[in-house]
Amino acid sequence: MQILEIVLYSHKGQKRVVNFEPGKINIITGSSGTGKSALIEIVEYCLGRGKCLVPEGIIRDAVSWYGIRLKFESDEVFIGRANPAKSALSTNASYLEIGSVVPSPDSIPAANTTNDAISDFLTQKVGISPNIHTPPIGQTRDALEANIKHALFYCFQQQDEIASKRYLFHRQSEDFMKQTIKDTLPYFLGAIQEDRLALEQEFARSKRELKKAEQVLKEAELIRGDGVSKAVSLLSEAREVGLIDAAARYQNITLFELVKLLQPLSVWKPGEVEFPGAEKLTQLQMELHQTRIEYNEKTEAIRAAKTFVNEANGYAAEMQQQEFRLESINLFNTDHHDSNTCPLCSSGMTRSVPSAAAIKQSLQNVKANLETAVKERPRLREYIDNLEKEQEVLLKRLQELSQEIDGIFREQSAARQLRDLNVRRGRVAGRISLWLESVNLDNDITKYKEAVNQAKQKVSLLEGQLDEENKQERLYSILNRIGIQMTEWSNNLNLEHSGDPVRFDLTNVTVVIDREERPITLERMGSGQNWVAYHLLVHLALHKFFIQHGRPVPRFLFLDQPTQVYYPRDEDSKLLGSLNHLVDDDKLAVKRMFDLIFNVVESLSPNFQVIITDHADLADTRFQSSIVERWRGDALIPDEWR
Repeated sequence: MQILEIVLYSHKGQKRVVNFEPGKINIITGSSGTGKSALIEIVEYCLGRGKCLVPEGIIRDAVSWYGIRLKFESDEVFIGRANPAKSALSTNASYLEIGSVVPSPDSIPAANTTNDAISDFLTQKVGISPNIHTPPIGQTRDALEANIKHALFYCFQQQDEIASKRYLFHRQSEDFMKQTIKDTLPYFLGAIQEDRLALEQEFARSKRELKKAEQVLKEAELIRGDGVSKAVSLLSEAREVGLIDAAARYQNITLFELVKLLQPLSVWKPGEVEFPGAEKLTQLQMELHQTRIEYNEKTEAIRAAKTFVNEANGYAAEMQQQEFRLESINLFNTDHHDSNTCPLCSSGMTRSVPSAAAIKQSLQNVKANLETAVKERPRLREYIDNLEKEQEVLLKRLQELSQEIDGIFREQSAARQLRDLNVRRGRVAGRISLWLESVNLDNDITKYKEAVNQAKQKVSLLEGQLDEENKQERLYSILNRIGIQMTEWSNNLNLEHSGDPVRFDLTNVTVVIDREERPITLERMGSGQNWVAYHLLVHLALHKFFIQHGRPVPRFLFLDQPTQVYYPRDEDSKLLGSLNHLVDDDKLAVKRMFDLIFNVVESLSPNFQVIITDHADLADTRFQSSIVERWRGDALIPDEWR
């Protein structure tokens, strides 16, 4: 996978294309603030990164969609992703088009897929097979499957990464990314078999089959027992339950003779056991159930009636109290009473009160209601008495039914004992039948033992193929070869520690110089020149290995500002990319660095592409012929978009 175009679409539908050539070095040189460093963020976002980290400003304000046109071995792919709203970091609106030749759309594409779908597509497209890294026992992190996002760690070097002394790879400074690189890089290097996941699944399946075979063998051994001793034991059980003559003795006979004796017992079947009074028992139980329902209903009716009587008594008592209060009317004369005059002292009143006649009428109403309540009491008492009589009848019937049912159960006791004996006989017959089946089908258990041995051999074979030590040996061998290549290039660059072996330390994800007195890690090396150089050595060596061994990693490397340790960006307006101000040693160091990149790309052509964005504009033939755009006065975003 290499990059043919980076495409931007404005909100008005205008299109901006930056073209690249596959299999070559492509250089964009220009001033600060022209958008060079944003290209990595745009490419990574189009290739499936969850967040859009394109810097806020003119690019985010002017662009509607980002796009990237990719070249694969036999076809092309265009991927587009919408620029998220200002308040968001991402959007799922994505576009995917595949074909033998796929020109980038002239207008803003319409979303036809999702970001997750693009990641899955690219993972398969670059050839990443199903894989899994399972952490060692005792470690809590989850198993991890390498995908396109992990492969891209080796395809980008941003400005703050390429000159870092602490981090080698893209995004390594993020949480958990160092461990992720350590877990997935062995797959990309080929230290883990391409079919490891299938082998692991087959291994798990074989272990289950072994366990099953061992269980079958164990069951066969338990069923078969010790031959004659098992048969004699089964005959003893049959004698205990009366299946054979209790006086018979079976000593000193062969297993064949014992089998012959047991065979008739294995097909024993119990006769029907009749229960006396079974039909009547059912009728009595149904009647008992219905009688209990009726008894409960009577009990509830009596409770409700008694509750009503208590409420009626309370009502009568309250009415009587009302009567006593209203009887006070007899204390004064009710004839010709003026409601504005007090009936007791005949003085005038500011508020009128009910007339004595009205009070007298209320008293009469209360007395009438009280008489009615008193008259109803005998009727309620009679109703409750009738309910209690009916309840007594039902209770007596319940007792009679219970006695009849108990009698039938006593009659069935003998039948039940016979039924229980038949159950015991059936169990013995079943054990005899099961044992006979084992003996008849296979008089020995050789085939079960053979099945276990074959399953063990298969498990052992797969275990050897998945041996972690073998994986580590392959990984060390690969890293040693990569270290040899890095050492050779280090000597060509004439670096500070040239002449000493260089190696890539995956355990600590760093570069190590093995000096005689002590090893030196990248972060303990001085000079930004060393940091940039060893970053380049690691990435170029890895890509050379990826390409030569057909590993599923995109075939491009995007470098941002590799000359930053030599070129003073704050003087760019005066220097205009020229390196003439540098001392001869620095000029030579920059030339060696670019010669190395050119030589590696040419040696791997057409399978490797390098894209470089930089302030520097070298007066070198190969450098000048590789410039695709020069942004001095121009920029990534055209003036008419602003």
